Amino acid sequence: MPWGLALVAVVAAGQVSFSKHPQPRGGHTDASRKHIDVSNRSTGGLRRPTRSCGHISHVAVGADSHQTPGLAPLVWSIFSSSRSPHCIHVHAFYCEAEPSLQSREAIRRVGMEITIHVVDLERFPLLHNLSNSSAMNLVRFYLPELLPEAASSVLWLDTDIIVRSDVHDLLSKLFVGANRSKSLAAVARKKELRTITRYRPSKLGVLNVSTVLRGDAFNAGLIAFNLQQWRAQNLTQRVEALVPALQEIGLASYAGISLPGGMRAAPSSQVPLQLLFGHDFQRLDSCWNVGGLGTSWGQGELLPLRVWAKQIAAWWTGKVARGCALHWSGGDKPWSGHNPFAPQYYKPVRKAAIRAGYGEIFPGTLAHDGSDYYLPWLLRIVAIFVAAPSALFLVVALRRPGSGALRAELVPQSPSRGHSVSLE
Repeated sequence: MPWGLALVAVVAAGQVSFSKHPQPRGGHTDASRKHIDVSNRSTGGLRRPTRSCGHISHVAVGADSHQTPGLAPLVWSIFSSSRSPHCIHVHAFYCEAEPSLQSREAIRRVGMEITIHVVDLERFPLLHNLSNSSAMNLVRFYLPELLPEAASSVLWLDTDIIVRSDVHDLLSKLFVGANRSKSLAAVARKKELRTITRYRPSKLGVLNVSTVLRGDAFNAGLIAFNLQQWRAQNLTQRVEALVPALQEIGLASYAGISLPGGMRAAPSSQVPLQLLFGHDFQRLDSCWNVGGLGTSWGQGELLPLRVWAKQIAAWWTGKVARGCALHWSGGDKPWSGHNPFAPQYYKPVRKAAIRAGYGEIFPGTLAHDGSDYYLPWLLRIVAIFVAAPSALFLVVALRRPGSGALRAELVPQSPSRGHSVSLE
C-alpha cells in the first residue's frame, strides 16, 4: 500500500509548518502591569490606565455556554499580541449568569482592562425569544448602546478566533481620512454568500438592489464598527427593520452557519450586515481573517477531502503561519478535540492563557482540553487506508470466477426428469 502511506505522509505534513511564523508581540509583563489602574471610575464602566495611550481601543466578544471555551485563549491573545496592551479595553458579553467573585478577582490579578457585561435580552427587540447562542450572534448590533459614549469604534471578534497581531495598531488606522464615513470594516473575500445571491429583491424594499448586487462578500466573525456613524445614522434601527423582512422570506440565515440548530435556528448577523454594507465598507488586510480552519468532515463524505485540501493549502501558501487572526469558521471548533489546526496554533495559546490566569476569568475554558486530538483522528485515517485496499481486493475477488467455478462448469449436469439421455 505505498500509495496509502504516501497520502498519510502528505496529510501528516500538513500538521507541520516549515516556515517560522512570527510570534505575538508585546506580551504584558509585570513592568507594564504596574502602570495599570484597575479601579472602576465613573466613566460608564470604562477604566482608564494611567499611561498615556492617545486613544483606547475597544474590543467586544460575546459567548454563551457553547462558546465560552474560546474566551480565555481569545482575550489572552488580544493582549499578548499588542505592543500597547494597556491601551486595549476588552468587553465580554454574556446573557446568562453574572460574573462570579472569582472572575472579578482574576481580572484584578491579571491587571488588564476587561469588563464583563450581562445583556438583558428583553431590552432589545432582535433578542426577544431567542436562544442564548442566537442572541449572542446578534448582540453586536447593539454595541452602540452597550458601550460607553467615549468608544468611537469597536472591533468585534467571534470566540473561535486567535489574534496574533496588534489590534490597537489596527483600530488606530480605521475610519480615518477617506474612510471616515465608512460604517464598517472587514476582510473582503472572493466567494459570495450563497444565500444573498438567490434572494427575491421585490420583497426587500428597505434595500437598494443595484448596490447589493455590486457588493463584496465578507465574514462577520472579525468586523469593526464605526460607532459614531452607527449612532448618527441610527443603523441599528435599519437592521431591526431588515431582519424581520428576511425572516418573512426565509433568508435570514445561510447554509453552513455554525450555531446550534443550523440555519433554521434563528436569524444570523452575517446576512443583514452583508446586505447593508457589502457595497461600502473599509477593506482590511486579508491576514486579519484567515478563515476556514474549522472546516469539518461532512456527513456522507467517504474521505475528509475538504479538510485535507485546507491543510495542504495552508502549508503550501503559508497563510495560516502569517495570519494576524486565525478563524476557525466552520463546524469543527478548535476546542472540539479533533481539529487538525488546533495542536499547532490553538493549544499553545490556550495553555498560555490558563497559566496567565485567564481561565479563572472565563471558567468554561478549563473544561475543554482538546488533548484527545491525535489518537482518534489518526486512528480514523489509518483505518481508512487499511480498510480501503482490503475492501477493494474483496470486491475484485468476488467478481472474478475462481478455479472452483471453472470445475463446476465442466461437470455434466444430472438429466432432467422426463427426458431420456443417450450414452452412445
